Amino acid sequence: MLDRGGLTKAQLMDSGEMFLGGFASGFLAKGFHIGYGLYFTTNRVIGIDLGGGGGGALGGTMAGFIDGQLMPSVSPEESDKVIGQLEGMKEFDFTKDQISRIEIKKPGLLSSGHVTITPRSGKPVKITLRHRIAYDRIIQLTRAFSPGLVSSS
Repeated sequence: MLDRGGLTKAQLMDSGEMFLGGFASGFLAKGFHIGYGLYFTTNRVIGIDLGGGGGGALGGTMAGFIDGQLMPSVSPEESDKVIGQLEGMKEFDFTKDQISRIEIKKPGLLSSGHVTITPRSGKPVKITLRHRIAYDRIIQLTRAFSPGLVSSS
């Protein structure tokens, strides 16, 4: 688990980091934990286990989408608030420069797909995509995050 020690609101605003989008769903799983969330900012990808680490506290707008959208337009203040909430619940986060690649495999008719985030150092994180909807959403989000890091099949 990577931990940046929790960023204060002032640090978030100073960094210029903005929320891009994300979702939490039973369509995502990590290990045997069904129900996971992946969120993207202009600088980071953040993973949240809905069954642990306070992820169950994701309610309302955070549970699925923000304002009913996968990639909403939010004010800098709203962005800081969302990132602050994610910061307190994250299981992991990677900055763009910590990631060597993001590999996405489409689920088949009888098989699940996955997204594997491979850091430049340390172990890769693999999240299972249990439905085509999750694949489509992850493709959209990762391409907005950093298209050069993404490969899909």
